Amino acid sequence: MKRISIYLLSLILSGAFFTACENDESDPKLTLDKNSIDLFIGEETVVKVSGGETPYKATPADETVAGATVGGSDITIKGLKVGNTTVKVIDKNGLEAIIAVAVKEDPYEAEKEDATVRVSWGEAFEKVQGIDAGLYELSKTEDKTVTFTWTNEAEEEAEEESFVLTFQDTNDKIGGESETASTLESPAVAGKLTVTVDGESTDYNVTSWRLVQAEPADDEEGTPDTYWIAFAADGKSGLCVAPLTAETE
Repeated sequence: MKRISIYLLSLILSGAFFTACENDESDPKLTLDKNSIDLFIGEETVVKVSGGETPYKATPADETVAGATVGGSDITIKGLKVGNTTVKVIDKNGLEAIIAVAVKEDPYEAEKEDATVRVSWGEAFEKVQGIDAGLYELSKTEDKTVTFTWTNEAEEEAEEESFVLTFQDTNDKIGGESETASTLESPAVAGKLTVTVDGESTDYNVTSWRLVQAEPADDEEGTPDTYWIAFAADGKSGLCVAPLTAETE
């Protein structure tokens, strides 16, 4: 009798164990890797969703402000016009999650048509532009470090000015095939800016960068793309524009 009781108890515990495992396999809520996003007009970003049960659906509250498409567990949201809206994500069983979306004007919209803008940042370099405006180079190494260097053409007795921006391009937006706008923002350091004015160099932390656009410099085959790269350093927004002139090991 004792053996039968132990056997029955084992069956009950086993059934409870398997039931618990089955319940653990289905997450009763939707989880988003980003609950709110900021976009510029024309920019896209991906929000990953987990939990619930596929397929997912994504519906913007205002489809004139932002559009949304679903690919598996990726929700791609694109900014369409200035404004604020939300995107509702729903799974097969009706579970919901909300993404807050803010769409803004790109502050460098005017510069997108001008490949002669070399660099702008804060008050010291409000805008340096022109075909012969200093010496510049945009390079990328095999470890995905991107470096933009600009140096002015100092006249006699004038101190040379220079501007060196470095950051990591882990997603290969620079020199890659993708021309989708990309944003990297983090409270941690995303790169470094070294500015030399009147012979004195100062280092600044770069807190974010994004690819504004990439376009061929001209129609000749094999001509390197020109990149518009926006960044933030020392709380100031900046922009550098240059073709990818060197790829080094």
